[in-house]
Amino acid sequence: MDLHSIYKKFPAEFPLPMVLDGATGTSLMKKGMPSGACTEKWVGENPDTLIGIQRGYREAGSDAVLTPTFGCSRPALERNGIGDDVYGCTLRLAKLSRCAGPGLIGGDMSPSGLFLEPYGDTDFETMVKIFAEQAKAIADAGADFIFTETNISLAETRAAVIGAKEATGLPVFASLTLTEIGRTLSGDTAEASLLTLADAGVSAFGFNCSFGPGEMLEIMNPIVPLAAALGVPLIAKPNAGLPHDGPDGSRFFDLGADEFAGYMPMFLKAGIPILGGCCGTDAEYIRKIREAADTFEPSAPPSFAGNPSKLVCDNKTVVEADTEGKNPLECSEELFESGDDFLFVRLNSEDDAAFLLENMFMFPAPLVLCGDRASAEAVKRRYCGKLLILD
Repeated sequence: MDLHSIYKKFPAEFPLPMVLDGATGTSLMKKGMPSGACTEKWVGENPDTLIGIQRGYREAGSDAVLTPTFGCSRPALERNGIGDDVYGCTLRLAKLSRCAGPGLIGGDMSPSGLFLEPYGDTDFETMVKIFAEQAKAIADAGADFIFTETNISLAETRAAVIGAKEATGLPVFASLTLTEIGRTLSGDTAEASLLTLADAGVSAFGFNCSFGPGEMLEIMNPIVPLAAALGVPLIAKPNAGLPHDGPDGSRFFDLGADEFAGYMPMFLKAGIPILGGCCGTDAEYIRKIREAADTFEPSAPPSFAGNPSKLVCDNKTVVEADTEGKNPLECSEELFESGDDFLFVRLNSEDDAAFLLENMFMFPAPLVLCGDRASAEAVKRRYCGKLLILD
């Protein structure tokens, strides 16, 4: 079976299954990067170390390696005193990955460290511009796709996806980091995050860091049918188990390459075709993933029981919206008291749109909109979730 026939949002020229790389940060520390150092500054001063690590991943079988631009957003670079040349710094670092040999390159982006309104003081369009700036430099360095990873907020991840797509036109992969209860630190659920980011246009979606492969597989299994229905393949980049501090101050992880690799056929069989490693993994882990991918016989994932085109969500809840026989509600305080599974709302003005956006994290259910089209599109632009706009 050709998995591209199922995952139609994934680039046809990229391999599937796909093997990503392993850890960058912990691998650099093993090679001498001091704990607490600014990774971007240290790599810029020690480029051969990064190239050697990534060459090892290529030789182990990685289809793609990620550029060392994890912390190259303007706010992150400013915190490290090197924010005066975002474009140049990002471009130079991203070009290093091409020196590791032929293959795909994913342009790495991470959270900015800022928080979107109303939980912070950064507005949505400013956040979009932050990531667009970083993504443009990565694309100019020759990356094949953008990979926004280790995200703790669906709202910020969505801004990163929109910024990257508008600035580059490249495929965008998005990966979140989860807590033990299967949600981000911002409370976003796995299912709502998948639906939201698929609607924003990602080519692949998944999770990295968080914890080991066993826990990650358990959380990802339930969203496999929805991912297949949306045509978006899932990514798993787990840690090598749990971290531990050695007596000499070093850090090690409790899953070796063989034990870690034992989970990889389970991910593939479950319908999770994009695999790599995060903290604690190295080229040996990637070699084992490559072996699992090369011996995997693809099959159809479980079917989704529902109509994906009618799904709506906020950052926590996914429901199928059927408006037949329903009268739309007006924008008012009464929306907070609704007991419906979704809120069918009529917009009459820009003020209505502003009201919905101001309160989007406090409404009891996801939105379906009708009425003034321009106002509805303004809400859709910033809404943290997936909504429907009806004529």
